[in-house]
Amino acid sequence: MQVGIDFSDRYKNPQKEIINLMSTQRMQQITENRERLKPIIECIIFLGRQNLAFRGHRDQGKLNTNIDLLPTNEGNFRQLLKFKIASGDKILEKHLQTTSAKATYISHTTQEQLIECCKEETLSHILNNVKESCYYSVIFDETTDISHISQLSLSLRYVDKANNVHEQFIGFKNYHDYVYDKLTEDNVEPKLTGIVLGNAVVSIMKDMSLDLNNCVGIGTDGCSVMTSVTRGAGAEIQKNCPNAVYSPCSNHALNLSISKSSNVQLVRNTMGIIKEVLSFFNTSSKRSFVLKNCLKFK
Repeated sequence: MQVGIDFSDRYKNPQKEIINLMSTQRMQQITENRERLKPIIECIIFLGRQNLAFRGHRDQGKLNTNIDLLPTNEGNFRQLLKFKIASGDKILEKHLQTTSAKATYISHTTQEQLIECCKEETLSHILNNVKESCYYSVIFDETTDISHISQLSLSLRYVDKANNVHEQFIGFKNYHDYVYDKLTEDNVEPKLTGIVLGNAVVSIMKDMSLDLNNCVGIGTDGCSVMTSVTRGAGAEIQKNCPNAVYSPCSNHALNLSISKSSNVQLVRNTMGIIKEVLSFFNTSSKRSFVLKNCLKFK
């Protein structure tokens, strides 16, 4: 009799069954955890869109949610979290006040993991748009940054269904790490040749699952490593992308022409006169004010 009654109760009220109660509690925990992470991810996306640095001089330890007690600058990310709390974000405030220091999800390691997740999501969205438009062009360049790392920048250009042209930055690649980590031989000189650079770009395109036959354009600067017909990066990519038309940058060619023309005495004198005129007005606020009045502030 009791077994029958219990079965009838569970059948009529399935929400009271132990398995369902455990499942409901788990779903509530998942929902609560997602709500805790949401304001943190919003701060990361905001700083990324505004191109602002995340960290200050100190970026560890428990966050003091009282914005008035410590006037010190803890970095844009932590200060933005404080601002959200001061603006009335009770979920974030409760999360930071009730969790231990190791479970706040605001450490620099967690920041990097969340940034990586945002990067993957953004890249996936861009690649879906590129594949939807079918045809695309690739724009790339390589340069050494201030930290002595060879950065390979890559962008994709495509036209959507509304005939709007988009140029989307895909990201930076550490050129030497990407190319030479795949080699099995030791003591290989890391040469930056057009063939190696072109193969690296093709390899990146394959990693992104892009159809090489749909690549219809290649854009680079005008240096010999890029433009060489036999060993240039553009020519190497064209071997794998038969429909791609190579278009070196016209602005870069103009820049090279201007830099070479500086060897001409007449051009050098002209540039010197222009620099002196600019310096004459820029070094004095009075002269600049008189100039603006004479030009009617144009």
